Order: sequence, then structure tokens, then C-alpha cells
Amino acid sequence: MKPGVFGKKGAKPLDCETLLLLTSCPIRSEKGQLEFQDPMAPDKKAQRKAFLQYTIWREGPISRGDLARLARLNLPTISTLIGELMAEDEVVEEGFASSTGGRRPQLLDINPSTGYVIGVTFYSRGISSAFSNLKGQIENRRDFEFDASLGREATIERIGEAIQTQIDALEPRGGRKVIRQIGIGISGLVDKERGISREFPRFEAWTDVPLQRLLEERFGIATVIDNNVATITLSELIFGDLRRHRNALYVHLGSGIGAGIVIGGKVYKGSRSYVGEFGHVTAVDNGPICYCGNYGCLEAVASEYALVQQAEAALREGVHSAILDPGGDRRVTSAGVFRAAEAGDRLAIHLIEKACALIGTGVAALINLFGPEVIILGGQMAEAGDILLTPLRRVVQTKSLERIQPDLEIKVSGFGQNAGLMGALTLALHNHYSTLGHS
Repeated sequence: MKPGVFGKKGAKPLDCETLLLLTSCPIRSEKGQLEFQDPMAPDKKAQRKAFLQYTIWREGPISRGDLARLARLNLPTISTLIGELMAEDEVVEEGFASSTGGRRPQLLDINPSTGYVIGVTFYSRGISSAFSNLKGQIENRRDFEFDASLGREATIERIGEAIQTQIDALEPRGGRKVIRQIGIGISGLVDKERGISREFPRFEAWTDVPLQRLLEERFGIATVIDNNVATITLSELIFGDLRRHRNALYVHLGSGIGAGIVIGGKVYKGSRSYVGEFGHVTAVDNGPICYCGNYGCLEAVASEYALVQQAEAALREGVHSAILDPGGDRRVTSAGVFRAAEAGDRLAIHLIEKACALIGTGVAALINLFGPEVIILGGQMAEAGDILLTPLRRVVQTKSLERIQPDLEIKVSGFGQNAGLMGALTLALHNHYSTLGHS
């Protein structure tokens, strides 16, 4: 299969505002006057339809009237374009809006079953894959073991195996021809524009891997990759608790620590896309060395990985604790630390409160810098619940400016264990809909 058959590889995603600009920009006539093109001219028509599909996917269910206002088009033009999209089975009518007096407007939405995307996550704890319909409803989650000792080539093969599993599962529904895109969420530094995974935590052999190109060559399906925290932030913004917020933060607390930043309703990417490395701010002067080469990084002293290391060190020193499950395999886990803390274990409580003091101080600094409306916490540590949230909220309230945070809400992501996959799937969907109509 030749690369490029399915989807548009290398097309740069465009946000809603940019699509609108492209679909309404004027041209200069022979007399030098600015004129707008015929809205139904072939090139403009494709761009307008792309804008409508993106908007319906992002905002739907939505009425024709609201679409007309967003697209700055008259209702007859909207009706013509929507009629074509419905004939192509891309858009469906989905119920009616609430009545404000008079006839209730018909609502439009994306037809979720005309295509699928595949999502893959690659974390230090393993590789997972799933597929979803065009509304992001996850199906067929599969998990695959990963260890850095596998090496670079075997890891790429394992990611390929995770993708092939989903392609096989979609065979009864149309196989490759119904797959719109593949989205990959990866820990570490990612060059999204070039499709290169630059670095992966504690995996020295994984450097400058052109993963997008390798996967597109193998499967012939458009693929997009990004940092896992950025993808989860995008999914929270489109499908989750950040959907109606303009300025917000997503803070990931797992084996690594990271932050996703939402400014003006968009995920902030910075000048090089390497943003949100919250775990690599210095939290403790002369603290333990981090894999990045710095000393005292927040991730090195307060992450899930650090929590386990600290518990193991204390147990080796002979500290009495119920962190180890007598009926288990005698391994220290973060779940064991949180479980022991809930039972009143002094060591476990001390370790969690110390981590919360460091994380909370960092989060307070983010609040003072960005003034978010809401903060979503995700990752394995956040799923521990109140045993972590209560001391964390207390530190944040103490250390952030009072006038900035009186109405601030801090809550745990509703995506749970599927947050990473939801991020990868949303990345694929967003890239698909924001590159429609652009070669």
C-alpha cells in the first residue's frame, strides 16, 4: 500500500479561526478592487465544507443558524453545503434545540459511524491502543508490555503491533478504508511538526525517532504524534471538563509530571512545541539528580516514581510501615503507598504530604502566572482521590494569590485510566477535521 492513500500526510492542522479566515478571504479583481469569491467556487466550497465539518465536530450538536453566524454565510449557502455533507453521510440531523419561542431549530452533528481513528499511548508503564468513532467513543482497548531493555527497534515494532491489532479489529467494519487517522501520544519531548519523538524518559536508545514517517510508510494511514500531556489537554478541551473554558490548566501527576496550558480556548504550544515540562522546574536545591541531568527537579522528588523510590529507601533503613502488602509480591507501588496512607500509616502519610507540598507550591506558581478558571488533575497519582487532593488543595490555597484563586476549581479528570488513549484519539480526530480541504 502506498503511503498517502488514506488521509492527508504532512498537512498542517488549522484551528477554527484560521479556517474561517481562509474561507472568507477576499481576492483582488482585474480592476484592483477587493472582491469576495463566489462562496460556491470549487476551491472555496471545499474549504467552507471543511470549516463546517470542523465546527460541527467541535461544537455539535449545532443549528444551521448558529453555523451561519460562525461561518459568516447566509442560510441558503449553509443549507446547500449541509445538504451535500448529509448526502455524503458526513453530517446527520440530531434532534432539536430548546424552544425560545416559535419553531425549534433542527440540530446537526457529525455522523459518528462513517469513520474511525486509532489511538496509541506510549508511556514508561506500557503501550496501549484503541479505536474510536468520529465522536471519540473508545472501543477495544488493548495493553502491551514495554521495557526500555527491548531497545529502539523492538519498541517501534511493539507500537506497530498495537496499531495492527486495531486495524484487524476494524476489518468487519471496513478495514483500512474507514480509518481516517492514527494518533500517538508519547512521553517526553516531541517535535509534532516533523513527527519526531526527540526523547523518552529513562530510555537512552530512544533519540530522534521519526515515528510518524515510519508508521505512515508501514500502514499507509495518515499519522500524527504529540506529547502525551498535550494530547490529554486537547481531549479535555474538546470532550472533557475544559470544553467551555477559555483559560485553564491540565496537570499530569504520574511517573512523570507535566502541564498542559489552555489560553484563549486553545492548547498553548509555544515557539517550539516543547512546553509544559512542569516536572523539570527545580523544586529542591541540591536535590536528587533527574534523568534530564538537572538536580532537584519536581519530577525527581514528587512524582509517582519518586514516591516509590522514597518508600523503598525508608524501608531499607528499617522504618516500620504497612506500605508492603503482606499478601502481595512484596513490591513497593504507589497504590500501596496511598492505600497505607488511608489506613493511617505514618510513613505513607509523610511521603504524600511532602510530595503535595512540592507539587502544590509549583501549581500555585502556575496559578499566579496564568490565572486559570479551572485546573484538571490527571495521572495515576490524581486517581488516589482525597488522600492526595486534600493536602494538595490546602497548599495551593495557602501559596497562590488570594485575588486570583477565589473561584478556582481543582478537580480530577473524568477520563480516568483512559485519559491517555482519549488524548491520542482526540489528537487524530482534531488533525483529521482541521486538515480537511487542504492538500
